[in-house]
Amino acid sequence: MRAALPFLFGLLLLLPRPAGAADPGIDDLSWLSGQWVGQDGDRRIEEHYMRPAGGIILGMSRTVRPGKPAQVEFIRIGPDADGHLAYHAHPMGQSPASFALVESAPGLAVFANPQHDFPQKITYRRAGDSLTATIEGPGRDGSVKRLGWSWRLTGSAP
Repeated sequence: MRAALPFLFGLLLLLPRPAGAADPGIDDLSWLSGQWVGQDGDRRIEEHYMRPAGGIILGMSRTVRPGKPAQVEFIRIGPDADGHLAYHAHPMGQSPASFALVESAPGLAVFANPQHDFPQKITYRRAGDSLTATIEGPGRDGSVKRLGWSWRLTGSAP
């Protein structure tokens, strides 16, 4: 089953939408906007997402640890080459990667890229002033590896 996970994600991306169903628009993800701050031990983790404008949401993630250089990732949520919404990540020191929006509801966005090494799935959930993110994909031992973070809303987005 674990070996089939990338294949199943790929099939999900190919499934036709129900008749009359429209792709979500960028404004449907406006709930992500804001300044989010979390703590994990001695790490301060911030995510900042601007309000939708011009068909995109711009974001940035910064992790700061005492005595260590900051880890930074730039994010653009907007159309992919086919015009569908995707999460385009540009992590510091790594190649950019894009993840198609495969599920969306108020306070929920799920992005997937079964061809990416890790992660292959990114899930954001908002409940009130709390935001969580989970990334998952294949672990080195063939299992599904999951990592998660939580933030509190500390300010509004520009």
